[in-house]
Amino acid sequence: LLPLDPLPVTTLRNKAFESIYNFAYFNPIQTQIFHCLYNTDENALIGAPTGSGKTLCAELAIFRLLQNNPSKKCVYIAPLKALVRERVSDWREKFEKKMGYRVVEVSGDYTPDVNTLNAAPIMITTPEKWDGITK
Repeated sequence: LLPLDPLPVTTLRNKAFESIYNFAYFNPIQTQIFHCLYNTDENALIGAPTGSGKTLCAELAIFRLLQNNPSKKCVYIAPLKALVRERVSDWREKFEKKMGYRVVEVSGDYTPDVNTLNAAPIMITTPEKWDGITK
């Protein structure tokens, strides 16, 4: 990593986005990738250890999508149903309850109807279920 000073959460320049975090600064990995994810449409591949803040990096990209392309959808694919559930629980708290963005689970246990899918800007699914609904 480059020797960068940690970015403050206020770098988001959006009070709603800032309000979901209970810390003042992003960590080194998040600081390093912030500009790419939040200010550009570039692709990014983040390889970092468990617990290093990769999910928050995904949230930065979701914030960009919600701000700049509100009619588009975010599809977050997790390898296991348990990870889908974990993400749904966390993001419903952050995105739905605090900011009003609907989060929908698409898993083996739950397949929402078309209207629910259309109303939700954030979908969380497994690779198998995503493959099934996009065919």
